[in-house]
Amino acid sequence: MEISAVISSYNNRETLRRTIETLVIQEFPHDQYEIIVADDGSTDGTAEMVQAIGGSVPVRHVAQPHRGLAAARNLGLRTARGRIVLFLDSDFWAAPTLLAAHHAHYPPGAHRVAVQGVWRTHPATLVTPFMKARTLNRDFTMRRQRHLSPYHVTGRNFSMLREDLKDVGGFDEGFTGYGWEDLELALCMSARGVIFEYEPRAVGDHYHVETLQGVREKLRQAGAGAVYFWRKHGRPSKLGMFLEIHPVMLPLKWLVFRTPLIMPLLRWILPRAEAWEWLFIQNECYTELIWEAYYEGVFRALSLPREAESTPRESVRAASTRGADSRP
Repeated sequence: MEISAVISSYNNRETLRRTIETLVIQEFPHDQYEIIVADDGSTDGTAEMVQAIGGSVPVRHVAQPHRGLAAARNLGLRTARGRIVLFLDSDFWAAPTLLAAHHAHYPPGAHRVAVQGVWRTHPATLVTPFMKARTLNRDFTMRRQRHLSPYHVTGRNFSMLREDLKDVGGFDEGFTGYGWEDLELALCMSARGVIFEYEPRAVGDHYHVETLQGVREKLRQAGAGAVYFWRKHGRPSKLGMFLEIHPVMLPLKWLVFRTPLIMPLLRWILPRAEAWEWLFIQNECYTELIWEAYYEGVFRALSLPREAESTPRESVRAASTRGADSRP
């Protein structure tokens, strides 16, 4: 078994169905990979849908109570039998060559390597003012194909050797909300000598019609997670600046996002920009409202004692050593 494609999912049955369908028809030997749905406590019939799928590629469903993305990915890791573990989101629709593009970076004997793939916004999701305006946020980040910075890693389309994941202990399940568990894992793996490679041919489409309210809730969680992340690693300046929570930055952030100086004006402008379809102004308003939610999470978490934060990493190393076929 070469590849275990682990799809983490929570109450996303119909989009997940299409995600699985795109993996079943991969241009990769069907006896050399498996699909694992790591179900984070779904109540929408996900289990029944997955169990009804047949075909030439094994599709397995494993479930846990609702504990968050990091825990779901660890569940998939404990179940995986492949030499390579590819983590995907349930709203990621893979191109037919995705697995082959990842696999090309892992010749026999490969070690201490990980691969970051890419994704596009599916055009069918551009159906609301929010989604249309957000397409103006172009990603101009320069990424090296070899020795990719771990700060450019995201878990939506990311593969690693299973042995390297076992060595680092999997994802930190202290990240119970949205965000940062993938970057934190990448930093830990980089510290152990893992080289990250960027593969633009490992591509797929992100199919998710998001809302401003939903993104704001995710960013509140990400703000709290950023504080946990920074404190866990000893409050290094570089990480604090990357997360935009370094103490030198916080007075200005408080002034902008936690006082009535600017945000009420943006809330007044936004419905007028939406009515006139001024996408650029809409996007600027949306962006600042999203950052406002992020700092709501940040300042709330900073006000709590460290003991009140999430619990630290729960290692999967011991569970993994029971063998590739062990079940949770």
